[in-house]
Amino acid sequence: MTSPAVPVLRRILVAGCSMATTLLAACALRSETSVPRVAIQQSWARIADSGATSGAYMDIVNNDTVPITLVGITTSDASAAEVHETMQQDGMAHMMPRTALRIPAGDVVRMTPGGLHVMLIDLRRTLVVGDSVRLRLQFSDSTIVAATVPVKTP
Repeated sequence: MTSPAVPVLRRILVAGCSMATTLLAACALRSETSVPRVAIQQSWARIADSGATSGAYMDIVNNDTVPITLVGITTSDASAAEVHETMQQDGMAHMMPRTALRIPAGDVVRMTPGGLHVMLIDLRRTLVVGDSVRLRLQFSDSTIVAATVPVKTP
């Protein structure tokens, strides 16, 4: 003969195991989503007048185990957004567009003044300190990363 407490204890044990499984699954899901595959950090854009050109700078962080390639940038705040690289040739600085920018696995590509940057061409509005520019970065594997870039003075 079994004690009347055994079925109650069994139900408590089953409920406890069920709750523990649910919590473990939630923790696993959270850890997968808490670190994005691609992240934009330390972003900022230069002040500029409407119709002018500005630059945006950022760190693109690849948290994945495989390289990724940035293949395009769009914005509603300018007629065009392109990745450019400032280079020195014969003592003169000039900018070259980059149609693709590879970010190695587990690495960071830094966009800085005088180096890689996003050129915002023919701004549709004036950019003032405290404002922001919305960018959409597209990668070769169809990943899209949206970034809100604050406008600052250099």
